[in-house]
Amino acid sequence: MEIGLPGNRSTDQGENMHIVYIHGNRASASSFNFIRSKITGHRETILEYDSDDGFDRNHDRMMEQLDGVENIFFIAHSLGGIHAFHLAHHLGERVLGGVTMSTPYGGSSAASLVACFMPFSQVMKDIRPTGGPILQAQAMATPAVWTNIVSVAGASPFMLEPNDGVVTLKSMRHRRDMRLVEVDCNHFEVVLSEQAVAIIRQSIGDAEDAKGAIRPERRMAAAAGNMLQLFSNGQSKRRQSALETTRR
Repeated sequence: MEIGLPGNRSTDQGENMHIVYIHGNRASASSFNFIRSKITGHRETILEYDSDDGFDRNHDRMMEQLDGVENIFFIAHSLGGIHAFHLAHHLGERVLGGVTMSTPYGGSSAASLVACFMPFSQVMKDIRPTGGPILQAQAMATPAVWTNIVSVAGASPFMLEPNDGVVTLKSMRHRRDMRLVEVDCNHFEVVLSEQAVAIIRQSIGDAEDAKGAIRPERRMAAAAGNMLQLFSNGQSKRRQSALETTRR
């Protein structure tokens, strides 16, 4: 859903960055109330979903909701980060970057165990290490500006490895081709963290800088292409003229 916002938040699609928020499993748009109060000056869309519908069906709905949206920057929490990563892969150059928080890029081993007792749970099937969304993401390239915030506080006694209460630190650090930043809070506190807000602001700035650097290069490439086309057209016309002169 697209959010109408007060104050200095832009309503112009144009060249402005469009923030897309995706919450975690069993959460809602309210997860981002604090972050949204701090990250201003951009158009916003919050994507909501029901994990019981399955990852692929939710992905297709999200793609439909983002139809026509450009200059996207994702801010996502937990499972929402896996969705953001898949969307970024399929949307390509329409995405400028993203920050995910406490996202299990390596999947959840606990989900594999829970799935044995809850075989009807689609989300447990999706987020286990051998789940389709997790394995597919591992074959996808990471966007140039992409950060995962690793929440290092908190611990569930039901998980043997160090964890933030929900996700293991190993899973959050699974990918080495993205920026990883540790924050001293648990899985649920991260969306209320001033440090997380600072990381998001820095990443948005990095994405804006990258966008500004890419655009002139594209203009130069387009200009070079136009010059080549003009040269080719000129060459073709000269050959045609020479051929007509020979026939005379």
